[in-house]
Amino acid sequence: MISIETGELKEKIRRTLRLFSVAETQAYALATYFLTVIAARTPRKTGKTSASWTIHYHKTENAVVWEIRPDGKEKEVTFLEFGTRPHVIEAKEGGALKFEVDGETIFAHRVFHPGTKPLGFVRLTQEDLDKSVTEIIDRLHSRIGSIWG
Repeated sequence: MISIETGELKEKIRRTLRLFSVAETQAYALATYFLTVIAARTPRKTGKTSASWTIHYHKTENAVVWEIRPDGKEKEVTFLEFGTRPHVIEAKEGGALKFEVDGETIFAHRVFHPGTKPLGFVRLTQEDLDKSVTEIIDRLHSRIGSIWG
């Protein structure tokens, strides 16, 4: 006769699965927090780009993913993040560019833009997020080790 006691094993599995559920909840809370962080770090000339950040949720075979994206403002965020080189801006056909310099309104068909400096706010936020995720994973490994150790 072969007898296997499964009660203790089932309890360890139940506790381990509970830890994964807790980690998933922590990851969602972290994504929500970093959504506010990146929105706050985004320059606010009009506020439209900083308001564009949203969280997208999906599951893969091996992961639960919360992705923070600037919906519809990817181009603007790329310019802010990496800066731009000097370039010429031309008005649309039949139109004119309008801008202010020292309180004076200027109209032109073509202007030379000196470019912009890269801000790096997305990379900075990603680095902070990566550190926080590492902490969650380390705690999860430690707790699993205490269950099975």
